[in-house]
Amino acid sequence: MTCEHLSDSVVRFDYIYAPYCYDGLLKEIIQRYKFMRDVGLAEVLARYMIWPKARYDIVIPMPSSPQNDALRTFNPVKYVLQSKGMQFHELLVMDNRHKQFDLSKKERFRIENPIKTTDEKKLENKRILLVDDIYTTGKTAHNAAIKLFSSKVRKLDMLTFAR
Repeated sequence: MTCEHLSDSVVRFDYIYAPYCYDGLLKEIIQRYKFMRDVGLAEVLARYMIWPKARYDIVIPMPSSPQNDALRTFNPVKYVLQSKGMQFHELLVMDNRHKQFDLSKKERFRIENPIKTTDEKKLENKRILLVDDIYTTGKTAHNAAIKLFSSKVRKLDMLTFAR
């Protein structure tokens, strides 16, 4: 799956797992989890998420800005991975930036890539699963993919809790 409008140099994931739509009950659960800090819902998301069967060398949670994590008091993706008992490596970091949900689609695409890798050597020739909570415009996923492919990953799949 590729969104041609993301950039002139299109980055392709090998596969994007997006098992649920971001609406109805799941939307309520995710909003309550992220914005009302109901961390007990991490276990619900971990339990009912449809996890890929493929094998990966490294699972990487999508980073969020330190400012957002501090305001929220936790990183929602990492908390779900911990609840699932999955090992993960924080090999991507994000600079502080404005929250995405407050921005229009046009504004999201104007943001410079705030994502950086922390250890490119660990990524080289690896099969990576990138995990995020919500896939909206794909801009954050695209930015992460640019950084991961520049580190010469062999395979890059993505799991998002909802789309």
